[in-house]
Amino acid sequence: MTQSLKRPLWYVFILMAIGLGSEAWGFVFIKKGLLTAGSASPFLTASHVTGVFLQIVGTPLVLLGTALEALHFGILMELLSFGEVSFIIPLTSVGYILTPVTALFLLHETIPPMRWAGILLVCLGVAVILKKTDP
Repeated sequence: MTQSLKRPLWYVFILMAIGLGSEAWGFVFIKKGLLTAGSASPFLTASHVTGVFLQIVGTPLVLLGTALEALHFGILMELLSFGEVSFIIPLTSVGYILTPVTALFLLHETIPPMRWAGILLVCLGVAVILKKTDP
């Protein structure tokens, strides 16, 4: 256990894996749902916004994605209840890896090399944070 946690590290990693997985899948489901719901016109009126909102809210993939995002947020609140913000929040940056990989496979998005380089830098930053620093 590190100084910044009041629970075992394995517990943190299990919660983090579930939370970040639900975040990545949630974003992808919301994106897929929005693609099926249609887009808003550039001239938004109150009735048009209401119609688009109702169409989006009624899209099953958007609802599923929103539920997964809510699960992610609930897990994040649990982690923050016993861990230091300066430790827990940087760990969530692993989502910057999981979300593009999920989008790559499920949405067939193209991820250019420079973006992969940025993702690698995030990984290195997480490794630095996880490095044991207590004596």
